[in-house]
Amino acid sequence: MRYDVFRAGFEQAPTERKADKLRIVTSPEQSPPSRPAHLRQANARLLLRLIQTHHPCSKADLVRYSGLSAPTITSCVALLEKLDLVEAIGDGQSNGGRPPGLLRFNATHGYVAGADIGGTRLRMMLADLSGTSLTQWSHVLRDRQKTPAAVCALVEEGLKEMCEASGVSASRVLHLTAGAPGITDVTAGVVLSAPNLTSWNNVPLRSMLQMRLAIPVIVENDTNLAAVGEHLCGAAREVKDFVFLALGTGLGAGIFINGHLHHGANWSAGEVGYFGVEGKAREPMRIREAGQLEGVIGGGGIEARWQKTISQRKPKPAPDLLGLRATQILDLAAGGDPAARDVATKTASLLADAIADIALLLNPQIVILGGGVGSHPELCRLTRSMIERHELASGLVIRSSALGTQAQLRGAVSTSVEAMQAHILPK
Repeated sequence: MRYDVFRAGFEQAPTERKADKLRIVTSPEQSPPSRPAHLRQANARLLLRLIQTHHPCSKADLVRYSGLSAPTITSCVALLEKLDLVEAIGDGQSNGGRPPGLLRFNATHGYVAGADIGGTRLRMMLADLSGTSLTQWSHVLRDRQKTPAAVCALVEEGLKEMCEASGVSASRVLHLTAGAPGITDVTAGVVLSAPNLTSWNNVPLRSMLQMRLAIPVIVENDTNLAAVGEHLCGAAREVKDFVFLALGTGLGAGIFINGHLHHGANWSAGEVGYFGVEGKAREPMRIREAGQLEGVIGGGGIEARWQKTISQRKPKPAPDLLGLRATQILDLAAGGDPAARDVATKTASLLADAIADIALLLNPQIVILGGGVGSHPELCRLTRSMIERHELASGLVIRSSALGTQAQLRGAVSTSVEAMQAHILPK
């Protein structure tokens, strides 16, 4: 099977400019598959998941795992082999009769990529169709590189370098999922607002990336992707109701309700950085500005409070002490520095109050603290202790991210893998 089967729905005109090559084909005239074909595809999706989980395995194994009949298994396996998603790898061990033929998932049929666009850094991952990472790439964003066009150019550069490093032909990369640090309309592929970047208002990021890369793209909020990653293989595995709080340059939440990611009616579910702050006059919530709580407990807010606190010291503190980053301040707090502990305690108190409000509204099983600042052990410890003062949230489990900075990329890669399988075996 040709790799460009996954690119169906994308047509290229060879005489046009690259920027005009890509157009979405909706094909409204195509009729839905017949019922037998629909059932076969549903069974094939089930068997593909089972083979991915249990490979190598035999057709007899698949009968036991799925409860489907042997003829159905044979038919669906033939379809998966034709699509190059499953391959025979020889005979297994015999128990006295004919040795069973073994099957495995062909994870190298194609490849997918994930991109995490942060306020200060772009991270990318290249993975096979099992979600196994082949290589990663990262780039610190200078101010002039934070515009939409500049970020798209860097994504293209990163994808090229990852392909070269792993020996994968760029033509075999089938899909990319990109996470943006702001309110994102996933259906339209538009970043509505990302205040921590430059000129990111109503940015058609999906179409911009598709024009550059000539592959299908999904655009999602970065914190939502981190929640997907933690749900798949991190601190929220097999947990249906949880909230992932990402605290770094900004502050946001990814929300899972009954096992599904929750976006809200207008894509702003989880924008907890706009919460108010106790003791401060409530500011209006403006989509193109950072939120009030984010400004106080985000990385910049912690650093500003630290500078204000130690500037009152006598003698005057050394310049390198004034320039500490948020995580370094939390390191000092863990070591017992009084000024740093004051800053960390105030941050944890505000974070605990925000978590208590979230718990009242959503009643999640767990809250995961992630991001460069949020996952710091000292901030996690202080936040856990302070949440106990809220009786209705006292039973809430607070966990640190199990995936760290990999959460967004894992979520992005798994989103692309799922999109590819849904494309080739549509529901």
